[in-house]
Amino acid sequence: MNRTIEQIFTGFSVGGVSIPVKYMYYQGHGEPYVTYMHQSYDNELRGDDALIGVADYYDFDVYAKGNFEQIILKVKELLEASGWVWIPSRSGIDMYETDTHYYHKTLCFMILKEG
Repeated sequence: MNRTIEQIFTGFSVGGVSIPVKYMYYQGHGEPYVTYMHQSYDNELRGDDALIGVADYYDFDVYAKGNFEQIILKVKELLEASGWVWIPSRSGIDMYETDTHYYHKTLCFMILKEG
C-alpha cells in the first residue's frame, strides 16, 4: 500500500511549493511536509458467512509552520480522487507542536479492499 500512496502523491505541491510525503517519519529539514501510517483494519462487508471487504484505515499527518488549510484540501482532493474516503470521526483536531513550532493536523482516510 505504501507504494500506491507514494504514487498518489508523486510531485505533490501546493501553491508552487513541493511538499514531501513520507511513511511515518520525515527526516528532512524543510517544511511543510506530510507523513502517513497504517492505522487499522476493520471487517467492513460480510456475505454468505464470508468476509467480502476490508476497510483499511490510514492516518495522514500534515505539518506546516503556518496556515495548512490549502495543504489539507489538496490531500483530501488527491486521496478522494483515488478512491479513498475521508473519515472525520477518526481525524484529529488542529494541534500546535510547541517544541517544533509546527501546526499539525491528522486526517484519517479509509479504502475498501476485497477480503
